[in-house]
Amino acid sequence: MREHLAQRTRQILEAPRPAPDPEGAAREKAVVHECRYLMRLLASRRRSAGEMRERLERREVPADVAHEAMARIDRAGLVDDAGFARDWVAQRRALRALGDEALRRELAAKHVAAPLIDAALREGEDDEEQRCRELIRSRLGARDLEQLRQERDGAHRRRLSRRLDALLTRKGYPGDLAVRVIAGELRAAAEEGTAA
Repeated sequence: MREHLAQRTRQILEAPRPAPDPEGAAREKAVVHECRYLMRLLASRRRSAGEMRERLERREVPADVAHEAMARIDRAGLVDDAGFARDWVAQRRALRALGDEALRRELAAKHVAAPLIDAALREGEDDEEQRCRELIRSRLGARDLEQLRQERDGAHRRRLSRRLDALLTRKGYPGDLAVRVIAGELRAAAEEGTAA
């Protein structure tokens, strides 16, 4: 058995080696370079596969090199669009109080597939109306509340309604929900002062 192994080892060592392929080596070097670039991107925050592909396009990376770099990053388990979408939704709801429509637009801009967006919005689902109410309450200052309680002509209420409607529109809340919640919250704030 030892003799057989020694003989096989000699055959392998003495076999002619293929000539180095400078083109293949250059391509491999380019792929490794782009993989490192993608790793640096991922070190700062989680990203979608579409975002990373877009960054490679902007760098004018040849298509075959970009494809291979993305494939290696994917095989390493570093691309997870579903996880990215879930994290994005949770973070943006918590920090920016965004509505579902705004979140949908942002994730689409990050090239996340529609089914993954829908799943992320459902999975982290909390009550959009409640988020809307909390956002409005956070924007009603003591001065606004005092003016609402004291005014008789409704001018401040109309100005406040327009301002809050613009805010909710920017945050991606549906128009019918915004109108209903604004009216209810302003009415409750005014009645709170008269009841006291």
